Amino acid sequence: MPDAKGQGFDYHDTLIIAHAVFASMATLITAPAAILVARYFRSRAWWFKAHIVLQTLTVAFTIIFFTLSAVAVASGGHGTQFVGPKKDPHHDLGLSVVILLWVEAIFGIAAHYTHTEHSETHGAFPTIKAKKSPLRHLHAWYGIFVAGLLYAGMKTGIDEWNMVADSGTLVPNGIQIAFWVIFSLEIAAYVIGWTLEAFRGKSNPRVMSDHSTDEEKDGSASI
Repeated sequence: MPDAKGQGFDYHDTLIIAHAVFASMATLITAPAAILVARYFRSRAWWFKAHIVLQTLTVAFTIIFFTLSAVAVASGGHGTQFVGPKKDPHHDLGLSVVILLWVEAIFGIAAHYTHTEHSETHGAFPTIKAKKSPLRHLHAWYGIFVAGLLYAGMKTGIDEWNMVADSGTLVPNGIQIAFWVIFSLEIAAYVIGWTLEAFRGKSNPRVMSDHSTDEEKDGSASI
């Protein structure tokens, strides 16, 4: 909404724009990049460090965008919007992501120190069928779930802003299109990686042996 002079954005809107920028970086860049690095580059020595850096940035961006949104809401005298008549799905998703992302980080740390015996799997989807600590599988699947919540949170944020904003501050169509394009490309990249693993598992009996060695050294699993 315009400021008191009817020009530009007011304090609340400026905070929300900053909130949206950090939320976009976490949702569309660092979180999916961490997952895709684990999906495609497990055989590379650097993958685990890259995964940790990207996930750490995701947690940091999440803390920043949650704090910015809380300050913005409070600046308008609207309470927390987690309870009461102004409660809505976007705020519920935001709070859930903050909590669940910290839990995911704990799972990741625990999975790093969970060791499994070297195993070899023949057939499709070796990273699923190979013997691993249940904690590693939980970390991987849980991470995908949290990434899904980030996508949902961004979509509900766009919808909420368009419902409460005036015509001069609506989310541009270009940004909404960019969201769907990037979202689609990231989902496609993950599905392609998943499919390629099936063919690699069938054609290369040693694929799980190689991946297991990396995971024993780096302490993480990929789904």
